[in-house]
Amino acid sequence: MARLFINGEAGFPRRLVYPINALPSVRTVEAGIQEILWDADLKFEALKRYYQNLDADVLFYFSDIVIQAEAMGAEIAFSNGGMPAVKSPARSIEVPKPGHVVRMQINARVVSRMQQEFSGKFIAAPVFGPFTVAGQVVGEEALLRMLIDDRAAVMDLLEQALELAGNYTQFLLDAGANVVSVADPLSALIPPDQFWEYAGDFLQRLFDPFNALPTILHICGDTGQVVDQMVKTGVGGVSFDNCMDLLAFEDQIPDDVSIIGNIDPVGIVERGSLEDIASETADLVSMMALKKNFVLSTGCAVPFSASLENVRHFVETGRRRFSELEPAVPQLSAISAHVFSAKAEEAVNGVKSALERGVEPLVIVTSGLTRAVRKGSALYEAKKCFLPSLLLMVDAFYEGFRLLEDRLHNGGAEKTDVILGTVKGDIHEIGKNLVRIFFEIYGYQVVDLGVDVSAEAFLESYSEHRPKLIGLSAFTTKSKEEMGKIINELRQKGKIDAQVIVGGAALNESAAQLLGADGYAPDAVRAVGLAKGLLRPKKSGPQPS
Repeated sequence: MARLFINGEAGFPRRLVYPINALPSVRTVEAGIQEILWDADLKFEALKRYYQNLDADVLFYFSDIVIQAEAMGAEIAFSNGGMPAVKSPARSIEVPKPGHVVRMQINARVVSRMQQEFSGKFIAAPVFGPFTVAGQVVGEEALLRMLIDDRAAVMDLLEQALELAGNYTQFLLDAGANVVSVADPLSALIPPDQFWEYAGDFLQRLFDPFNALPTILHICGDTGQVVDQMVKTGVGGVSFDNCMDLLAFEDQIPDDVSIIGNIDPVGIVERGSLEDIASETADLVSMMALKKNFVLSTGCAVPFSASLENVRHFVETGRRRFSELEPAVPQLSAISAHVFSAKAEEAVNGVKSALERGVEPLVIVTSGLTRAVRKGSALYEAKKCFLPSLLLMVDAFYEGFRLLEDRLHNGGAEKTDVILGTVKGDIHEIGKNLVRIFFEIYGYQVVDLGVDVSAEAFLESYSEHRPKLIGLSAFTTKSKEEMGKIINELRQKGKIDAQVIVGGAALNESAAQLLGADGYAPDAVRAVGLAKGLLRPKKSGPQPS
């Protein structure tokens, strides 16, 4: 198994950052996508301009999902306005030598020139996994049906796709690539108990000849049920989609396998503002930099419509945040481990030690104390951790936080983000209190109005604080009815410019919608996720279609 991209390995003294693929490079030349795909000189020129302005550590030529299926006989539709796609499945299947396939020859020439132009960089050999290629060759739905109807035909097709993938990988390595990057997005649709038979085993056989080199495996979507099988392929680094919470799965990845990911390439890198990109990237690095095997990347390929400025801002923010945190990683790791294990006294001692070593209080809070609780909440969401353990982590968090609180606040000047309260007629508070705790841990400024709170009290507090979010809790059926009245009064009388979220034992998603709420969360952990989505600033101006 190759150890991928660890700090100091392969001549790299720094933590690595890169966006997947290089589709935005098409914006650097006056040509359409189809023209670029069929012209090695034009393709290289686009990539050269792109990477000269983007200090990424792993460089890709921009690849498309159909190239291997095209070589095996599928008919492809090309367009200057978008990526190529399968027009019709292969009528007869062949496994040609890559040197006899025009577009594979073009890519090899591009790789060779990239190696010369960007000497010392990681140059990727991007190939698609056998299951995904098989789906492009015969049709994705047809292949999935064949898993039940014709296993033997599937296995024969996968063997052919594996042969071409291995040959194409070697072809690109011979041209100068030095990283094997395999994407197998269609394999995410295989039932988890069949993943190894139809994908994992073939991926392992694809990686085996190249295990002296860094290797990457990326599968789109929620791969939570097959993470262990992805590691079992022997890959050097597992690349996660942006839908995955890395904190929930980091313990399943051995220290000699890289955890790669996973900023949203569309919602953040393509469509987000520079502030969104900086915030999300810094937050991810703040959580994951404690893992020496973490590599910052995007959760999938960045779309070709993304601006170079946005992509560059992602890379630069990530690199800067790594640099800021690196000296404090040993202290932060100890603090996080103590809080996660609910060892309050050790957490306090760790905070004291970090302060003595000059670690900034805010860094201790975010990457030490808060990281542990966020990991616990991620595991809770994945049903791998339960509320008693989470509450003990919160206790340990607050023991450490008390040492830092006076160093963090500046006279209460912070703007209130959230008002919380249990509605009139209801005196249950544990759910509401947990929501407050988790909001505070995640950095939101909260005003807690307590229990038995009337519409008038909510409106009065709103007029005073002008929050972006109002949270209502209801435990009983009667209080649910009161919640509906309060929401109506907030909307009609208050003319509030805030979103209303609800939760509590008396509610579910459909009930929340009927009450007119903007969102529903069944517990404190998911309330934070809901708030993050609702409170994220929207980019002004027209959005890409």
